Amino acid sequence: MTSTSAEIPSKSESSSKPETTEDVKLYVNEQRFPKTWTFVRVLFFVVTFPLCLVLGIIRLFIGLQALVILCLMPKRLKLRRYFLRLVLMLIGVFVNIQKPPNGDTKPSVIVSNHVSVLDRLIIECSLTCSTLSVRDIPLLIRLVIGSLDLTPRHEAPPPTTVAKAHLETSDIPILTLPEQIMTNGQGVLKFASWPFSISSNVQMVCMEVQRLHVLTPHLTHLFSSPVGDFFWTLFCPAHWVNIKYLSVSDDWREKNPEQRALLAQKIISTELGVPALKLTCHDVNEYKKTVVKQLAKPIDIDSLVRQVIEVLPNIPESEIRADLIRTKDTTQTIYNLVRTAPKEVKKAPKPTSSRSSGQGSLFKDPVARANMLELKKAELIADGRRRYIEKHGLDVKP
Repeated sequence: MTSTSAEIPSKSESSSKPETTEDVKLYVNEQRFPKTWTFVRVLFFVVTFPLCLVLGIIRLFIGLQALVILCLMPKRLKLRRYFLRLVLMLIGVFVNIQKPPNGDTKPSVIVSNHVSVLDRLIIECSLTCSTLSVRDIPLLIRLVIGSLDLTPRHEAPPPTTVAKAHLETSDIPILTLPEQIMTNGQGVLKFASWPFSISSNVQMVCMEVQRLHVLTPHLTHLFSSPVGDFFWTLFCPAHWVNIKYLSVSDDWREKNPEQRALLAQKIISTELGVPALKLTCHDVNEYKKTVVKQLAKPIDIDSLVRQVIEVLPNIPESEIRADLIRTKDTTQTIYNLVRTAPKEVKKAPKPTSSRSSGQGSLFKDPVARANMLELKKAELIADGRRRYIEKHGLDVKP
């Protein structure tokens, strides 16, 4: 999956401490690229950009023609799945099915985690299915995967009614994404219970996506559009997707829809090695509104400068101000300055017993606290190594 610059709490931490709306930022990306850029990365990006752009345009024309062909092919045709897998390879998405579905059972509902705009196509290349949640993907892809609700209206029936009516006349399973919104893959949002009320015959799927690119652009971010996500999929050289089909427990049918949703979330998150969250898609949407309001408010650079000076009093104010104008984030500025400043400048006097409210509020941020601890640890290791070399008179290059 895509990497994130934030520190992700462990399963024990996430289970012992309830998540809040503020914790959403650990599990979504607010922008397409990481905040830290190195000279080598920028140089490589400038060199490879024309090649990636040409590759993306070629893939776009190939993909559009192939998707039109897929729309014309019968959905039950087995050859269609192999052709779809070939199309995904042509646009740079390589699918590896680590745990194939059980051929003896035919599920009515398929549930999966949601990490990219192509999740539905990726699953259908191994298991024929239709979908309900199609409003957040391009129209052509909707036609390929088969939509049961292409015209959302206020008077439209609920999704469970549409799904049950479909299953009465067809044996093609319904694909649902109970998270209902894409994340950065570092946690599994709380599943909605309505997919599990359609039928107890459920097939669980977990997906991991890794993007091959020097700048590691995220698969999606908080303000991205489906078309933008699809373009970056074509632009990046390659994607590696691992799919695992998981089995349910023996007492699965005895549980109610809410219990099945919680159990499915736990099974998928355990298989992925990430925490099962209590956050929902509504929490993500509320966090998005909060971020929009913060971006609309004017930023008090002077206040941010004072907060950083309290942590790094030996750094010139002009350097702090220049970095804050660029990042507009105290945590990132502290990280940048401590990493790039000379060693003698980093040494600050011991803090007094009276702490200002600005510094206290700054270090309530777990990401800032973790970054400072890592930097302090690196400094201690380097200092111990230097003293050991001086004590034993070793001739070691720094």
